[in-house]
Amino acid sequence: MNLSAVSSLKMRKNAELLVIPFWKGKKRSAEMANDPNSFKELLASPLATGDFHGNEGELLIHYVSGQSEPRIALLGLGLEEGITSEKLRKAYAQVTKLCLSKEIVDINLLLPQCKLMAKEDLVRAVVDGLLLVNYTFHTLKQATRKANDASSTLNKIVLIGAGAPELEIAKKCAILCESVNMVRDLVNGNADDVTPQHLIAVALGLAKTTKQIKTTVFDKKRLEKEKMGLLLAVNRGSHRDPALIIVEYRGNSKSSDHTILVGKGITFDTGGLNLKAGTGMNDMKSDMGGAATVLGVIHAAAELGLKVNVTGVIAATENSIDAKSYKPGDVYTGYAGKSVEISDTDAEGRLVLADAIAYSAAKLKPSRIIDIATLTGAIEVALGNDISGLFSNNDALADSLIRLGYETGEKVWRMPLHEDYRDSLKSDFADMKSTGGRPGSAIKAALFLQDFVGQVPWVHLDIAGTAFIGEARRYFPKHATGVGVRLLVALLESF
Repeated sequence: MNLSAVSSLKMRKNAELLVIPFWKGKKRSAEMANDPNSFKELLASPLATGDFHGNEGELLIHYVSGQSEPRIALLGLGLEEGITSEKLRKAYAQVTKLCLSKEIVDINLLLPQCKLMAKEDLVRAVVDGLLLVNYTFHTLKQATRKANDASSTLNKIVLIGAGAPELEIAKKCAILCESVNMVRDLVNGNADDVTPQHLIAVALGLAKTTKQIKTTVFDKKRLEKEKMGLLLAVNRGSHRDPALIIVEYRGNSKSSDHTILVGKGITFDTGGLNLKAGTGMNDMKSDMGGAATVLGVIHAAAELGLKVNVTGVIAATENSIDAKSYKPGDVYTGYAGKSVEISDTDAEGRLVLADAIAYSAAKLKPSRIIDIATLTGAIEVALGNDISGLFSNNDALADSLIRLGYETGEKVWRMPLHEDYRDSLKSDFADMKSTGGRPGSAIKAALFLQDFVGQVPWVHLDIAGTAFIGEARRYFPKHATGVGVRLLVALLESF
């Protein structure tokens, strides 16, 4: 992405589109949100028609001659006194959607002036809105894709009315969005391509970009040595070896503060012997969304040069079906030494996470552990596709993520760790069962994971409803969203 800035409209150069922001004015009129006199005469005709009122996300295209651009987009932002970062993100996402539909790749954009919002927050929201939706996945369209997919996305933006500090913020947003798109590419890719071995390759590739990243891979033999019996059990039906991938980013060697991000890396989930029915398997390449998010956060932390220490731990395997598949009713023992009765082989995510969390708590000296996983369909039923579920044993950490969720637009809702539900995980044959029945199943899954955390401050993010969606929403494209990257980077920055 080519991002630049000029101080005024007079300094802009040629582009395919000029975007001018408008507030919703009185009596259904619209008022320019910056430099109201520059285009007063040029825009008098389209404004006089009454076709444009400055409502949130409203767009009107005006074709002109004699200007640096052949088109001017009038963009409505709604009432100035009601403006928020989220409203700006949604509005400017409409600009990019227009550009994608018309294959516009080069725009000039006049930033709005707003007395009610700090300029850095305004720029961040505008650029996020533009870039989060600026994504296509044409890799697999052999017959119809273009020779260069980048030509169909927006690739040059000039911010009018911005200075050096605002441009720096914009470029940081672009780095974050690149990391989000990295996650989307991984999740959208073929399950036969994005295997545990591919996740290993991505993690090793990150280590080649900077000395601050170190990648360690536990192969099957090492997993057996470490007695990670739950991860190994899930892997039994697959011909691809499992792995525990540890990616360490050391941005502050003088600090002992250390955040662990644990990602569920089920690269395809058949459900195992409790086989998924009908079309329930169609989107299961997305079951490694948590692992992809962890890799995206590490990538962003390194590219941004964050002064933090963060380690990603990814439990990677397929949950396939075979004569060797692990069986419902059997008991397996994990890294923590706890035995687990398998009550449903389609509840495999909590098993691999349990080994990864237990190892992280015991060996990696965490200040906090955050696991992120497409874990339960129940969380999508409860919260839909806009809000991720949050479970935590630490109020301060949970409160920070809730606040940052509203700031970034990656909203989370805290769910209870209701202790009475723990009884449903009791087993007649083992230390615990893997599931506790359908009612409250997202809560019971979180309670299962909590047993492997110990006393470490911990958050479980269930992104089953938000990581992969059936229709485009807000500034998220259809299918993989890359949710979690911006939220977790914001949390790391707060440390």
